[in-house]
Amino acid sequence: MGDYGLGGRLLAFLLGLLVAVWLPAHLGPWVLTLILPLPTLALSASRSLPGWLAAGVLTALVWQAWALSLRPALELSSPVAVTGQVVDLPDNHEDRQQFLFAVEAIENWRGPLPRRIQVSIYDQRPRVQAGERWRLWVRLRRPRGYMNPVRFDYERWLAADGIDARGTLSRPDEAESKTPASGLPAWRARLSDHIGSVAGSGQGSALLQGLIVGDRRGFSEQTWEILRATGTSHLMAISGLHIGLVGGLGVMLGQWLWALARIPGARHWSGLVLGGIAATGYAALAGFALPTQRALIMFAVVASAAAVARRLLPGRALLLAAMLILTLDPAAGLSPGFWLSFSAVALIILVARGRRPGGPGALLRIQALLTLGLAPVSALFFGTWSPQGLIANLLVIPVFSFFIVPAALGATLLDLMTPGISAWGLGALARLLEALLIAGEWLDGVGPGLLSLGVGEAVGSMGALLAVGLMLLPRGLPLRWLAVPLCFPIALAAPLRPDHGEAWIDWLEVGQGNAAVIQTRAGVTVIDTGPAWFSGGNAATFTLKPFLEERGIRRLDRLVVTHADRDHRGGVETLREAFSIDQVMTGEPISALPGARQCVAGQRWSADGVNFAILAPEPGRIGTGNEASCVVLVETRGGRVLFTGDTEGQAEHALARRLQQPVDVMEAPHHGSRHSTTSALLEAAKPDQVVVAAGYRNPYRMPDAGLIQRLRCRGLAIHDLGLRGALHVKLTATGVEIGPGARVRHGRWLNESHRVGRFQGGKQIHYHSRLPCAR
Repeated sequence: MGDYGLGGRLLAFLLGLLVAVWLPAHLGPWVLTLILPLPTLALSASRSLPGWLAAGVLTALVWQAWALSLRPALELSSPVAVTGQVVDLPDNHEDRQQFLFAVEAIENWRGPLPRRIQVSIYDQRPRVQAGERWRLWVRLRRPRGYMNPVRFDYERWLAADGIDARGTLSRPDEAESKTPASGLPAWRARLSDHIGSVAGSGQGSALLQGLIVGDRRGFSEQTWEILRATGTSHLMAISGLHIGLVGGLGVMLGQWLWALARIPGARHWSGLVLGGIAATGYAALAGFALPTQRALIMFAVVASAAAVARRLLPGRALLLAAMLILTLDPAAGLSPGFWLSFSAVALIILVARGRRPGGPGALLRIQALLTLGLAPVSALFFGTWSPQGLIANLLVIPVFSFFIVPAALGATLLDLMTPGISAWGLGALARLLEALLIAGEWLDGVGPGLLSLGVGEAVGSMGALLAVGLMLLPRGLPLRWLAVPLCFPIALAAPLRPDHGEAWIDWLEVGQGNAAVIQTRAGVTVIDTGPAWFSGGNAATFTLKPFLEERGIRRLDRLVVTHADRDHRGGVETLREAFSIDQVMTGEPISALPGARQCVAGQRWSADGVNFAILAPEPGRIGTGNEASCVVLVETRGGRVLFTGDTEGQAEHALARRLQQPVDVMEAPHHGSRHSTTSALLEAAKPDQVVVAAGYRNPYRMPDAGLIQRLRCRGLAIHDLGLRGALHVKLTATGVEIGPGARVRHGRWLNESHRVGRFQGGKQIHYHSRLPCAR
């Protein structure tokens, strides 16, 4: 077939690869059955496109099955001895270390080895360094994360980064160092330390380390906030933009040297060789991270076409590079960086077609359309868009492209060749970066900030992408005017809200803890904030905060913290810093919430036609700990939901006596512990649905297997957040609507399945309603 046929086949195969990695897991068996015979159509001249599409789907499905086979067994509970090398720059803190471990061997292991393990050490020893080889006793687990209706999916991030397992060091006394630090990781660590020593200790130095060797460990949270708010985070990622820039500079330098020194061979060969060396060297500085590998493939496709003196159309080169990347690693299609890089290149190709390059006006036009054109992609993956990013990128990208990146790499190379001679240059660049950071902070202060684009704007984002395409059409063509109205849905997008008299409840998966959001027509109530960890972090940073922000919520009408245990109050300070809170209620005093109102049974309030009531603790019987838990009843004309905190024992029996009507949905008290959710409470509440907020494979053996059997034998529907992810419940005027769980709705093949079950003591807890019930 002609050129058009080749491009069509490439595009069909590429679409097949992408369809397979984004395919909902529950549709996988059906799709596999349908497409198995179709790849043979690829040999047919008239029906080749469906065949190539099916071939792409089948290729990605087989690859994903192989990747899943590298993960440790579900029931694995004992530590194993793993030998491997530390292949990244360890993130070391006083009480925690985390690093990537390339596996060489696992003793007494059956089956294929994981490629890389993310290892955490919660101890002062051993202190590992980049490039060292160790034999460690590690308790392995499958790469599982929280599954919530927020855009960042930790499991997909791990899959896109080639991490097949996570592990915790189990026997620090038996850790055995095999060989000292060596190789590329050790060299990167030494270079990063050297840059930090000569450039100072400020954030400018940290930015310089990130720009030269991809070391972003020194970035403060404030720095990340400024980069996100100004839309310049991509400048700190060594990927397509930087690799292409350095490779292009290498080509120009090679051609100049050819002309100057009369080097034998064709001029373009000299430029391509030096450009390839420069691009590969910069990728090596970044540790050949996956984004740099993809950028190298793109550069190699274009360079190979130029080397054989064959003109390759830009669009064809882009398709070929994307197909090669996704064929080698289909999980790359899950990475926002992949979509942003290829979308940016596609936009540049469309803007530049038929025009002569050059001039500040052309650069400004390309940058403006890039900022607008990538907004829909940013909205789909991050839920936000930075209007001030248009100004920031117009000013900063030329400075980075034509001065900071070449100067930083040149100063580093010169300093390596003649130590000390260019230290002043690195220091000056660090001060310049710090000044740009201060300017970004000022711009963030005067600008509108990050705009939330909501969760359900997939249609709006597609409309915006179509609008960008129409804007890029040649002048004079019809329908270009449609670009303006097509931008309205995403520009004016507002998250959906319940009707008056309705309540939407989202129980979030936060691990071993509780957090729920109740939305009424114009108000928001949060019950509990999830756990805090001894490392200093908390689950609200990754779950509750982004959930609220992506829905455009900036103010909370009420925060109810059921009691003072860490697994319920862990995210209090995160919420106080990020949101305005009108009123706070607690079951017992919490130092981080001075002036909070005490929960007492009998308190009531209404919001937008939805009634709230406190049912516990009873007046005069307020205790501490679990006995102090606030119990909250949410009621509409169509349903009743009961939040129980960690109520148990006598407090649970008192709650059972106080309940006057059945409820539709009840939260299992104390995460489904052995001594909670008694028969007395179940008889009084008579729920149809029970929500169990317990972390997946937590160390407290929650939920209790006997409790699950008791609920199952009563015929109750059980929603285990640790298994099925966040739960969305709608209390409407006519009844209760309950979703299937975020893991069921959003899970892809490389996400852990909601059917994996819980294992305690090597035995699985059974949830199936058709299993026999023991008396």
